[in-house]
Amino acid sequence: MRRLHFSVTIIVLIGRLELASSNKSNNVQKSKDRILPKLTTTFFNRPMLTAILWLVLTVFGALSYTSLLKREGFPNVNISLAIVGGTYFVNDPSKVDENVAKPIADLALKQSATKSVQSSSADNFFTVSITYKDGTDAKQAAKELESSIKSADAIPKNVNIQYNVPYFGATGPDTDQLDMAISFYSDSSDQNTNLMVKKASQFAKSLEDKQVEGVKAIFVKNPIQKVVNPKDGNQVEVERSFDRFGIRNDNKTKFYNSVIIGISKKDGSDVIKLDDKVRSALSEISKNSEFAGYHADVSASFASQIKDNISELQRVLLEGLIAVLVIGSLVIALRASLITVVSMITVISISLGLIFLVGYTLNVITLFALILGLALIVDDTIIMVEAIDAARRKSNDPLTVVKTATQKISRAMVAATLTAALSFSPLLFVGGVLGSFIKAIPVVIISSLLISLIVALVFIPFFSRFVLLSKKQLGKKAKADFAAGIETKLAEFIARPMLWARHSTKKLFLVGSIAVLVGLGFIGAGLNIGKNVVFNIFPPTKDTNGINITLNFPRNTDLQKAKELTTKADAITSEVIGENFIESSYYNTGSAQSASLRVALVPYSKRNIKSPKIVEMLQSKFNNDFKEAGVKVGQVDVGPPIASFIIQLDATDRQKAYKAANDVSNYLPSVELKRSSGKIAHMKNITISSPDQYSRKDGKLIVVVSADFDGSDTTTLVNLAQQAVNKEFDSSKLASYGLDSNALSYNLGQETENQNSFKALVFAFPLMLLAMYLLLLLEFRSLLQPLLIFMAIPFSIFGIMLGLDVTKNAISFFAMLGFFALVGLSIKNTILLTDFANQSRRSGLGVIDSAVAALEERFRPLFATSVTAVVSLIPLAVLSPFWQGLAVVLIFGLLSSTFLVITVFPYYYIGAEYLRQKISPKNFLSWIIISSIVAIIISRLFSLPIGLLSYPLSLLLLVYKQYFVARARSHK
Repeated sequence: MRRLHFSVTIIVLIGRLELASSNKSNNVQKSKDRILPKLTTTFFNRPMLTAILWLVLTVFGALSYTSLLKREGFPNVNISLAIVGGTYFVNDPSKVDENVAKPIADLALKQSATKSVQSSSADNFFTVSITYKDGTDAKQAAKELESSIKSADAIPKNVNIQYNVPYFGATGPDTDQLDMAISFYSDSSDQNTNLMVKKASQFAKSLEDKQVEGVKAIFVKNPIQKVVNPKDGNQVEVERSFDRFGIRNDNKTKFYNSVIIGISKKDGSDVIKLDDKVRSALSEISKNSEFAGYHADVSASFASQIKDNISELQRVLLEGLIAVLVIGSLVIALRASLITVVSMITVISISLGLIFLVGYTLNVITLFALILGLALIVDDTIIMVEAIDAARRKSNDPLTVVKTATQKISRAMVAATLTAALSFSPLLFVGGVLGSFIKAIPVVIISSLLISLIVALVFIPFFSRFVLLSKKQLGKKAKADFAAGIETKLAEFIARPMLWARHSTKKLFLVGSIAVLVGLGFIGAGLNIGKNVVFNIFPPTKDTNGINITLNFPRNTDLQKAKELTTKADAITSEVIGENFIESSYYNTGSAQSASLRVALVPYSKRNIKSPKIVEMLQSKFNNDFKEAGVKVGQVDVGPPIASFIIQLDATDRQKAYKAANDVSNYLPSVELKRSSGKIAHMKNITISSPDQYSRKDGKLIVVVSADFDGSDTTTLVNLAQQAVNKEFDSSKLASYGLDSNALSYNLGQETENQNSFKALVFAFPLMLLAMYLLLLLEFRSLLQPLLIFMAIPFSIFGIMLGLDVTKNAISFFAMLGFFALVGLSIKNTILLTDFANQSRRSGLGVIDSAVAALEERFRPLFATSVTAVVSLIPLAVLSPFWQGLAVVLIFGLLSSTFLVITVFPYYYIGAEYLRQKISPKNFLSWIIISSIVAIIISRLFSLPIGLLSYPLSLLLLVYKQYFVARARSHK
């Protein structure tokens, strides 16, 4: 009751504040209008100081980009995972499990930072994976575990144990810090492994002697290991792994037995410079006679990826600037568009300088943030330039022009920029490995937005002094642009229904109701289309430059046989990929159990066939012509690898567990996974863990059933599969096997963490809206107008869902990033319209005239910013598979939101102002309660999200209520 009373009190107080604000608004407005114009005019009146400041910031940013910023693949991330593995030669998986894997798992579980432990034991090998809590120093935890294992004396002396913490390097997660991989191979196809290792070690020593700048360590991934023979206790050498390197020359693809030489870089080293220096050193060393007949090629490096990303950034920036120049010239003026281009370059330059100062590097993540930020920073620059361009025709004094323009739009720009910055705040709530990777994105984008605001207020007026504000371009002498006349006519055409209904309550009520229903119709249609859009946090990209082929060999396959099978697999790979093949390597993953080949393809910009088609062709060829081993072909893609659907059954009683596992295995192929669109998916490649393999989860024995899906929307299908299995194998069914109700669990790998991270975004989104609401509440001193401004968000739903459906993209993490950017862009439009309408109201105009004036005054910058952003993003959506989902959300969402903001939003504003005049705080509270109940009922009936329809529907209901009350009073 106390909480309810407090909430009601707050709402009533805010309502009174809103009513009181009408009496104080003029004084408050005058006070606020002095601050920002004063800032702008201060710098405008000091051109020399402003020029020096601009030069210093821009030059420093350029130096940061060209020289100071280090290039690296991904930011350093602490992966809280340790892997303990090794050998115990007893030829008995149960003994390996009982004597080695279980004791290690039990000791790991005693560590306070441990989250979960998975172990697997085969005839002579074991692996224990320990996942620690977020933020744990895995290296230190692994050392503590090693110490506890030695002191406990719990395992046999002849066990060979290795302790590793995965490092996300050039070849993916690895137990070594492998930032570059060099494939060392011989022209001879039957080269002895020991000799190859010896030569590779000599080559590595020669490379080490070069003392290449930036290199921390050079090491050979030795496939031969020393282990203890359990029979006599002596050390023997055993070949545990192998590697093969493939390369295409002279239209022929050849494969060679190879050895991997790994390079780890020093912290802060530039990977592009490192790559160049290492390649130069390799070229010199290869000329030595002692290495005649041998070759050393860089087979993995982040340098090419970073170069591609930098090239992408430069291309997108150039295309964006050209779009600004062309669209700006058509919509505003050539001179104005030139200022906008220079301003955008200034923003990017200063942002790069800031990235350097805060200690970030130029990597995949920061480049991602800069490219995404390009669509956002154009708004402030165009809005300010257009305001000055419009004001220069009304005055002959440059200072007056700048001051007038700043007074008109500065407050709205501040509110719009801050809300756009807040739209990226949910990313700060993402935890785990994903959160560590992306933490630079909100920092870089928010910084760029704030910098764009400062550039708009400080430097754009300075640029305008020399480009737009000469004597010939001021006052009535200034020629009106051709586009201005067209834009004015369009705005007048859109405003015509409001003017037609201006003096008639019935007419106004009619056109207002139609506008609200149109808005609702678009939102409802978007939600309906959304049923066809799949949900996948990290969907496969439409095209990539890498393919991964995983071979799983049958039991009892020895290393020699595994090598023979990989040779056959290499021949199939070469035949299918053909001229699209560049190079490949197993990166020393070949073993008697499995091998993983990564193939580098010709870049998609130069390739006629897309990678998914190559994957399909390869998988089909292996299925038909390669029966000796299990083969899984997939893309080397963005995000974590797609995990299988893995079911774990408590195997304390292995006989009972295997009986249940067999029934689960027989059930899975028959399961129909029905998506919201009605399309059906199935599970395939069902397997049960071998009875000769012992697996544990958190120290308890388990039996594993795994499956794949025949669809790519993994996140959706995983959730549907879990629901189906839980329903079929409920507690009573498990009891029939003699198993406990909690005997069945799942191991979805990174997918579980991805879903948790995505849930964090969903949870943070309402908090973001609340923060935005409070900000807009302070800015507009109104309880209702922030809700009105939020209408831009549901207005974009139709475009988002239509775009994703038409282009066959999923609702994904990258689509969500696009949505957060879209929230900032679309809300800016409604803020600008609402702010100018409020200014017109304060100047004495009526509600309808204020809405019309806002539409006519703000139509030009609103149209210019939206069209420019859309045009600049089109090449990104068409040419870059990586960015397509994000670009589609921005393009289609912005088109949808802009169209509805221009055509129907003014009527929402009129209705809101009508309510503000007629409704008391008490009635407003009643409205919130009633509209929420109605929205919940409708959402339940039609399966629609609660928040999307509540504002327009409740607004319409309240207008109806007030309209009929007013009519009843007039009749009396």
